[in-house]
Amino acid sequence: MTEQRDPLLLQFASDKPDEMAALLANSELRELTEMLESLPVASAASLAARLPSWQLSSLLTIMDAALLARMLRAAKTDDAVALVSHLNESRYESILNAVPAPERRSLYELLEFPSYSVASLVSTEFIRVPENTSCGVFCEQLSASADTSARPVLVVDQQGRYRGILSLPAAYSRRNRSRPVGQIATDVVPLNGNTAANQALIARQWMKYSELPVVDSRHRVLGVVTRVSLERVAGDFAPMQFNLERVLSELATAYLSLCARVLESVFGRPK
Repeated sequence: MTEQRDPLLLQFASDKPDEMAALLANSELRELTEMLESLPVASAASLAARLPSWQLSSLLTIMDAALLARMLRAAKTDDAVALVSHLNESRYESILNAVPAPERRSLYELLEFPSYSVASLVSTEFIRVPENTSCGVFCEQLSASADTSARPVLVVDQQGRYRGILSLPAAYSRRNRSRPVGQIATDVVPLNGNTAANQALIARQWMKYSELPVVDSRHRVLGVVTRVSLERVAGDFAPMQFNLERVLSELATAYLSLCARVLESVFGRPK
């Protein structure tokens, strides 16, 4: 039997879901599940959608399918999309089966939407580092890791919101060793997970980067996506048409970017 919650707590969850999600950021998944089960379904959906990205993804893998179905149906549009963006496709069937057949249409539409969006193509092959971590501590952790594969490093705040991309040469610079990674992160504009794949291909960030961070409507990191994966889904395999001006522009951009990284590695990022 579900524990009865204090009326003041229920009101707090309903009126201030952002603040409550922040308070629950370090809770165990079992405690979170019990909390959501005890709340009105609309409040549960609103609260869950505001949890840190890593926490929400883990929570949705163990939550009861029937409760998830009720939350998705009761949630506001932005909250429902945020939940589905963190939901593994392996759970779709059980969620749909938890709802009577005549009532499944809205869930079908919601679960199908991300398959055409950037959120459905993200990879979790990246390194997440809190913005208040010093460069020295991060470099020590990275050096001690057994995983030597090349992965982008995304800087996030306590709620998992994206703050920028960390340049490894800048992080390893002696001048930056005592500085928080948040201070030297490069502000690369992320892609919104709700964006259609073909629309994401026109982002100007692709001129400098082969993969970009992807965030949800609350700016929380969902993962990274490559241009190649977007082109595969969008069916855009035609070679890009470059004119001489564009070729020279991209070569100049790449050269300046390389010079900047070399200077960062030698002198550190300026304060």
